[in-house]
Amino acid sequence: MIQTNIITPENTYQLVVQHTTNQISFGIFTPAFGQTTFRLFVSDLATANYFTQYLSGILALTFQKHMSNVNFLSQLQKLINKQLANWQVTNQ
Repeated sequence: MIQTNIITPENTYQLVVQHTTNQISFGIFTPAFGQTTFRLFVSDLATANYFTQYLSGILALTFQKHMSNVNFLSQLQKLINKQLANWQVTNQ
């Protein structure tokens, strides 16, 4: 599991990437809005490891520990529209 917190002036967002044998999950949590999880189902552990590392690399290059709320949300929207477009979404 890979977890990081992004601090903005308005909120603190928690981003979590984890995987099982055939599923990769990317979760976004903030106390103000709850949790949203994106899931991708794959055929095997090697593919799950690949997508976990791929997504983790994108997060490391895109997000910083302290960001403006507008910049964070803009980068998050780009991530959702491009890399996570075909992932299954659940809100809690």
